Amino acid sequence: MKGKLIIFISSLSFFLSYFSRVTWSIVAPFSTLKTTTTEDSIIFALFFFGYILVQIPSGILSDRISANILLSLSLLGISLTSFISAYFPLLRVEYIASFFMGFSAGWIYPITVKLITTSFSGRNLPIAMSIYSLAWPLSIVASGIIIPFLATALGWEFSFYFITLLSLILIVLTLTHLPSLKLPKERSMEFRNIVRNRNALFISIGGFMFYLTYWVLVLYLYKYLLITIRNAYLAGLIYSFTALAGVLSTILAGYIINSFGVKRTFLLFVTFYSISLLFISFSNNILVASIDALSLGLFRFIITPTSSTALAIIGGKERSGSVTGFANFFWQSSGILGSLIAPLMINLFSYTYLWIFVSGISLLSLVFYYKLKFM
Repeated sequence: MKGKLIIFISSLSFFLSYFSRVTWSIVAPFSTLKTTTTEDSIIFALFFFGYILVQIPSGILSDRISANILLSLSLLGISLTSFISAYFPLLRVEYIASFFMGFSAGWIYPITVKLITTSFSGRNLPIAMSIYSLAWPLSIVASGIIIPFLATALGWEFSFYFITLLSLILIVLTLTHLPSLKLPKERSMEFRNIVRNRNALFISIGGFMFYLTYWVLVLYLYKYLLITIRNAYLAGLIYSFTALAGVLSTILAGYIINSFGVKRTFLLFVTFYSISLLFISFSNNILVASIDALSLGLFRFIITPTSSTALAIIGGKERSGSVTGFANFFWQSSGILGSLIAPLMINLFSYTYLWIFVSGISLLSLVFYYKLKFM
C-alpha cells in the first residue's frame, strides 16, 4: 500500500509539473494578451531557464533532506505562480510568473525519481517507473482536451486556476501520506563523482538532443495543427493523440525494458520516434495527422520511462536524486534552445523544415545512447 501511494502522489505531482509546462503553448491563442510567436518563445524560455536553475540543487537536496517538505514547497510555488498568471493578465507579469513557475516545477522530477528508486528495486523498478511515467502522456492528453475546453467555455484564465487548485490538493496529500525519506550524507553522494561518471554524461548529452526535439514538438505542434486543420478543438484532439497511444506504451515499457534492456530499448525506439517526427511534414489532413500523432506517442512514451529507469540504475538508491538532477539539467536546457530555434526556423523557412531538423537531431542522439554501458 505504501509503495502504491508513493507512485500515485509522485505521478500526480509530475503530471502537474508537465501540465503547467505546456499550458501556455495551448492557451496562448485564446489569451487576451494576443502574444506573438516571439513573445511566446520568451515565455517558454523563461520557464525552462527557471526550471534548469534548480535541477542540480534539487537533485542533491533530494538525496539529503526531507522529500515531502521539498515537494510541498515546489507545489506551493506552482500554485501561486499559476494564480498570478491568471489574475494579472499582463505580458511582463506573465514573463515573471513563467520564470518562477519553472523554478518551482523544476524540483519535482529529481524528488519523485528518488522516491521511486528508494521504494523499488530489481525487475520491479522498471515497472514502477513505467506506472509513474504515465504522468507524461496523461498530462498531454489532458492538456489537449481540458485546456481548449476551459479556454472556450469559461475563459483562458481557468486553465491556470485549475493548476492552482490541483497544486493545493497535492500539497495536502504530500504532507499527510508521503514519507520524509531523510538519508545520511555519504562520500558516495559527492557531486564530482557524478560528473566523472561516463554513463551520466552520455545519457545527459543524448537526452539533451532527444528532449530538444521533444519540447519543440510539445510547444509548437498545436499551432502547426491549428494552421493545417483549422479547427481549434480538432487540433487539440489530435495534439492529445501524441500521448494517447503513449498511455498503453508507457504501461508496457517496463516489460519491454526488462526484455530488451535499457540500451537496446533506447536504440530501437528513438529510431522509430525520429522517423515519426519526419512524417509530421506530410501530416496535412486529419487522418494522416492522427495516425502520425498516435505513432509519436507510441514510441516516445517508451523512451521516457526508459530514461528514468536508466537514471535510477546509474545513481542507485544513494545518488539517484543527484544523477537525475544532473541529467535533467541538460535535458531541460534543451527547452530553452528549442524555444529559440523553433520560431527562428518557422519565420525564416517553414514548419516543414522545422520537423526535418528535429528528426535529424533525434537520430544523432543515438550515438550517445549507444555509448551507455550497464552491468
